[in-house]
Amino acid sequence: MPPSISILIAAYNEEACLEAAVRRCLSVIADCAEDYEMVMLDDASTDRTAEIMERLRAEHPDRIRVLRHPENRGIAATFEDLYRAATKDFVFLIPGDDEYPPEALREIVPMLASYDIVVCRRSAKPYTLWRKVVSTSFRLLPRILFGVELYDPGSVKCVRYTIITDVPVMSRGVFVEAERLVRAARRGHKIGVVDIVQQPRQGGKARGARWSLVVRAMADLLTVWISLVVLRRRP
Repeated sequence: MPPSISILIAAYNEEACLEAAVRRCLSVIADCAEDYEMVMLDDASTDRTAEIMERLRAEHPDRIRVLRHPENRGIAATFEDLYRAATKDFVFLIPGDDEYPPEALREIVPMLASYDIVVCRRSAKPYTLWRKVVSTSFRLLPRILFGVELYDPGSVKCVRYTIITDVPVMSRGVFVEAERLVRAARRGHKIGVVDIVQQPRQGGKARGARWSLVVRAMADLLTVWISLVVLRRRP
């Protein structure tokens, strides 16, 4: 039997892309699992994102749940709240911008019998030069500082739910995704990889490489490195 899966969709002002992303996810997951759910979280959007979510929930009340932040809390907090809302064996967290292909689940699901985490490694990224530098840095630094290959920690991934509940994290910014994978790998969890092509966004605005996020991530990386490597605390 295939594992049960929670598809988690984070969105902030994604009215141009959200419906297409959701419908793609629903089409794919129906082919991959019998027991699945979709949880969407609107991070206090100011456009029609919340309205679109509610309409989609009404179409699929047995499969979709909708959550909303009363005020904007940022991508890291949105991801963590989505993780806490999941109820299935594995979680597949994907942004609502329709840049990442949920069709990768067709390759991922058979791998879940052998891997605890499967990372979608992007073979192409429609990024600016600055964002490519940031993305490359956060792919290479965990390998250098922790001796762990995370492939593409900023991309979408499918993660065994017990890793979310049992592996503690210290980071409060976007580095938390990489930290969770570092700790899981150092505890012996197996990480697999599939290759995907990230598509250019068709609307909305990318916010993943703002200076405030990068600075917070670097501070979190240093804190985790001191804890795990210098002080040799349990991952």
